[in-house]
Amino acid sequence: MINKEQAKAIGNFLKEKDDFLITAHHAPDGDNLGACIGMYLALTETGKRVVIVNEDKFVERFSFLFDTHPSPYIRYSDELSSRKYRNVIIVDTANYDRIGKVSNMIAEDAEIVNIDHHPTNEMFGSLNYVDRTSASASELVYEILKENGFTISRSVSDALLSGLLSDTGGLRFQNTNVSTVKSVMDFMSHGSDLADLTDRIFMRLSFSETVKVSEIASKIELFRDEKLALAYNDQEKNPLLENEPVLMILNSIEEAEVSLFVRKNGDDFYKISVRSKGNFNVSEFSERWKGGGHKNAAGIKFYGSYDELRSKLLKDLRETCLKYYGK
Repeated sequence: MINKEQAKAIGNFLKEKDDFLITAHHAPDGDNLGACIGMYLALTETGKRVVIVNEDKFVERFSFLFDTHPSPYIRYSDELSSRKYRNVIIVDTANYDRIGKVSNMIAEDAEIVNIDHHPTNEMFGSLNYVDRTSASASELVYEILKENGFTISRSVSDALLSGLLSDTGGLRFQNTNVSTVKSVMDFMSHGSDLADLTDRIFMRLSFSETVKVSEIASKIELFRDEKLALAYNDQEKNPLLENEPVLMILNSIEEAEVSLFVRKNGDDFYKISVRSKGNFNVSEFSERWKGGGHKNAAGIKFYGSYDELRSKLLKDLRETCLKYYGK
């Protein structure tokens, strides 16, 4: 439900201020990018100065959203820390720490707009627009722009619809609701091609990336009693560009209700994506390991050896699954 008072306050901020920094959680996904790009385009189309900065690299699958614009996406480096922004928009991020080193670019007296749909959002902004019932942050950006009379161009619409589709699995996930479908209809009325965007996001993969994904998929482990599937990748040996194709394969395994994709990203450092079907809450599990996210999709960073990860985190998840599924 639209919070008109907060939407108007954020609208005034967007109209009255300039020189914006837009950021979101590290390891950007489709909703993260869609919300950032949609907001960026809406503001730049009114003549505002805006940059998008993230701690991690851009997901190339979404480069089509910049077909008619130069890409404004900047990956954080320490050289950027000398530039302090006072007008900041943080989207799709449950807590301030999740933006990582980008916080070095934010002035101490900055006004921060927090737009999010995570159930664990810590309301860290000067202005907070948080709706835990929304399927995506991109929908919330759309509500704010629409409520304040911003023009929703085809480019803005494409970005926000792409974010919505990403976080709903192409309208297949349980978070898809009536409001979500109404938003899709709105985006289509603004010229977005639902079929084309769905194809671009979910159905296209380069040959080299297909080979990498196939190698990972061939080594998936299945723990039948726990209804748990595990995929592992060493990013140095098999540099996968994005995680979603592997996660889609894991999610498609009929015998698995919960899946884990572990990526080795450095010495004794692992990034972990946790997914579930139905009511198993991976966000609650992830919070035990200083991670977080949504009920059916969450993330964790693990520091230690892979043996330690298996003997501690994986063991905990296996026991949790066995208890949940009654075996």
